[in-house]
Amino acid sequence: MAKKQKGERYDAYRVWDVQPIQQFMTDLLGERVANEAVCKFDIDMEALDAFIEKKNSENPEFKYTFFHVFCAALGRSVAERPRMNYFIRNGHYYERKEISFTAIAKKQKKDGAEEGMIIMKYDKNSDESPVSQMHDSICKQVYNIRKSEESHDDTTKIMQTLVNLPRPIYKLVMATIRTLDRKGRLFKDFVEANPYSKTCFISNLGSIKMDAEYHHLSNFGSNSFFAIIGKKTKKPVFNDDGTFEMRQFLPISFTIDERIGDGVYFANTIKIFKAYMMRPELLEIPANQSIDIKAVEAELDL
Repeated sequence: MAKKQKGERYDAYRVWDVQPIQQFMTDLLGERVANEAVCKFDIDMEALDAFIEKKNSENPEFKYTFFHVFCAALGRSVAERPRMNYFIRNGHYYERKEISFTAIAKKQKKDGAEEGMIIMKYDKNSDESPVSQMHDSICKQVYNIRKSEESHDDTTKIMQTLVNLPRPIYKLVMATIRTLDRKGRLFKDFVEANPYSKTCFISNLGSIKMDAEYHHLSNFGSNSFFAIIGKKTKKPVFNDDGTFEMRQFLPISFTIDERIGDGVYFANTIKIFKAYMMRPELLEIPANQSIDIKAVEAELDL
């Protein structure tokens, strides 16, 4: 059995090589919601649409969508940019032991429809490709939510149990949960089911024909990273001779706790993410194999 490291939690390792200016600003500026940085950018859909069409021409039982590719690109990017998997608790920096994403899935796209949480874990050491990992995980969970008579996921079951308690007991339990969370002492099962304890919370607003440029973080939990996928839109792309063509773009917005990195780190992370989204065939390479993504960035002029 591996020896536990100094400061190690069951779900994260303590990060000790924090620069003095980072530590000072962390102690000075307060909690997560007071340190939000918003990064907005668009993804050219041309290669992505062609990739999805090719994958679906193979007639899989569950179709591929750009959301599967998005999660795969994000998983691969976070694996290569470990600070995106950091969180801060009581002024201390931690790196999660796993890369995981969470999103909400509704049984039907209508008011009042039942919804549940899906949690996707990305294995950077797997010989399975990132896009296969995400596709299979998402399809299995969404199918269970939309088709199963007992559609509640583990997270929703816990929430349902708590809200059905008598009101005074419920309020006491919630106050206890918040206190334990601040101290980093929530019990393991609750942390595992908590969507705000994952690497990134993803909201696919484009699936309901909506756009939003920002979503707040939360001081509850350890989530330092929120991603919004907007509604696809057409924009002109100009050629060197002044002519242009209309192409479809996917608007993306990241809200990040700026204490876990700096502007250069976030900008370089977005370049890597965009490279994978614009060359999605790279996401069919096994997760444990290395890719010269810098060469792809240069090819795309990112």
